Order: sequence, then structure tokens, then C-alpha cells
Amino acid sequence: MKVAILGSGDVGQTLGAGFLKHGHQVMMGTRDPKKEEVAKWVKETPGATAGTFAEAASFGELIVLAVLGKAVESVVQLAGPVNFKGKTL
Repeated sequence: MKVAILGSGDVGQTLGAGFLKHGHQVMMGTRDPKKEEVAKWVKETPGATAGTFAEAASFGELIVLAVLGKAVESVVQLAGPVNFKGKTL
């Protein structure tokens, strides 16, 4: 299954690694896919990819929100509400 993890902090990285361990494809969505900690996670986590929130939401069949509650509305807008249509959140 294609899994989008929206959020690049510790929770997002842990969830992403777990989904990869179980054979799923994972793309982490973040405001800046090139930031140091995201690039490091992708490099150190075989099979992991990263993109913008919109790229990840478009990619995923399952979308996991791994952001602070106060950031959810902003992240959903950045991801593009149309990218959630017909998907499990």
C-alpha cells in the first residue's frame, strides 16, 4: 500500500519506518522536503521518500497525520483537500 505520512518529526519518522518495515511504500510530506533532518531520514531509511505535503497526499492511498493538532488545518490546506478524496485518513 502507498502510505503518506504528513509530518516529518519523530512521530512521522517512526510511523514511516514502521510502515516500510511491513512492506508498504512511504512518502513523508513536509513543508520543506530538503531540510536536513528529512534528507537524513530518507538517506538512512531504505525505501523512504519525501515530498511536499501535496506530493505526499497525492501519492498515498492511506494518509497519516503526524502533526501537532494546531497545525492540522494548515497542513490539510497545503496538502490540497482534493488529494484526500476517496482515501483513508
